[in-house]
Amino acid sequence: MTLIASSSLLVAGIGEMVLSSSADSHLVAYGLGSCIVVTVWDPRTKVGGLAHFMLPSGPANNASPVKFIDTGLDTYLKALEAKGAVLSRSVFKAAGAAATLTIGGGLAIGKRNAESMQAALTARGYRLAAAALGGNVGRTVQLEVADGRFLIKSLSAISEL
Repeated sequence: MTLIASSSLLVAGIGEMVLSSSADSHLVAYGLGSCIVVTVWDPRTKVGGLAHFMLPSGPANNASPVKFIDTGLDTYLKALEAKGAVLSRSVFKAAGAAATLTIGGGLAIGKRNAESMQAALTARGYRLAAAALGGNVGRTVQLEVADGRFLIKSLSAISEL
């Protein structure tokens, strides 16, 4: 199992989301630390999305629509529905929220991101089918739109959720 680089690679930077209904698309976020990525994949319509959230809360930001979980999650979910995903049958997965940076007594941003995302999804009636959250190592993640596979690469391994 390898992370794929191709012309159909769509990359989400911090505060960005990428969506696709093309079977040859690979949705990627590089170098996750305390940030959290949530992928959504509809197995029937084969619509997939990946959003790269930075912090639990903050003001709405049009330049970075999914920078904050509290103001960006609904933006992401609405964009998926507009693309053709039916959220009630979609598969939600997440990764990131690591404790890679400790400042002062520790802000626990990764932990706060994970808790905020879990609460936000639960409040909307969704749950994660799988997650790789926490720890203290960064990750790169990739969603395969063709089949919904979610690949996670850390310094030492590549795994699939």
